Amino acid sequence: MKTPCFDNQVCQNLNRALKQEWRETNAFGGYAASTIIGVNTHRGHGLLVAQLKPPLGRFVLLSGLEEILYVDDAAYPLSTQLYQSTAHPDGYKNLREFSLQPFPTWTFWIEDLILAKSVVFLHDEQTVIVRYQILTGDESFVRLELRPQVTCREQDSLTFHNERLNTKVEVRPNRIQLAGLYFYHDAPILDQSGRWFRQVYYPADHERQLDFEEDLYSPFRLVYTFVKGKEVFFCASIENRPAVDFRALVHKEETRRRNLIEAIPA
Repeated sequence: MKTPCFDNQVCQNLNRALKQEWRETNAFGGYAASTIIGVNTHRGHGLLVAQLKPPLGRFVLLSGLEEILYVDDAAYPLSTQLYQSTAHPDGYKNLREFSLQPFPTWTFWIEDLILAKSVVFLHDEQTVIVRYQILTGDESFVRLELRPQVTCREQDSLTFHNERLNTKVEVRPNRIQLAGLYFYHDAPILDQSGRWFRQVYYPADHERQLDFEEDLYSPFRLVYTFVKGKEVFFCASIENRPAVDFRALVHKEETRRRNLIEAIPA
């Protein structure tokens, strides 16, 4: 079976890329889904859409991530955010390839660096892991800044700045709790200043004549360095645990998928 793969001719063409989607599901009815450049085009897209216990249904907990890579002091966006009149940041311009095997994976070429980002959506729990790997290049002067964009709303609704959102976070080493959502990371720097992303645009909702703008809240910023290795991790989950062994969970999910493929009759 040929694995779907999109090169820079598609990834760096905004109109074409917005029409290509990916989707991962788990055993509970939850999912992660977006376009191949990470732009959410409708309210149902998100990195962690969890199926909560009846009668609650599906909730979009983590909409996406704002991602900026710094090489020395030069900033290069990895993420792309859509507004009615513009795309900002425009990380899709640094994207060279998107593929689906073994996980949804984005490959960025920045100066002499090749960096891969993978979304690992676990099958047996309501958890998503995002892994960043430097494939080639000197990691000594590289840092990555992440801002999670949180909604914590029902799948078919929208969040706005004037609503009463619980923005209080509880911080422990390598773990952050916001209401019933848990974030795990291996970043050395945590900035707890919150920020709103106002009037994020959903063109597919606009075409369906639905409300098409949403305000996303970011409760903190993480700053990663690669000096202790060429990969770093971010995780969002509804599972409350003292810590996460990122590599073990990724390996477990990769093994499960490989076994499924091997079990398919030739």
